[in-house]
Amino acid sequence: MAEKIKIIVNEDKCYLCGGCAGVCPALAIEVHSSGWEFLPDKCISCRICIDACPVGALSAEPLEVSE
Repeated sequence: MAEKIKIIVNEDKCYLCGGCAGVCPALAIEVHSSGWEFLPDKCISCRICIDACPVGALSAEPLEVSE
């Protein structure tokens, strides 16, 4: 099973363009005028959003799961 990840946003770089949300096949990112929201339950760990960010504001870290 692929490692589950959590997407982290660097709020100093992010200008809420919505590019990450637009390419997410699982709709795991929502961008609103008031901020950015990651929905870990929907994320499929594909990292497409990280590559799509025009300013490099996104990174990933392993998601700790309780068994």
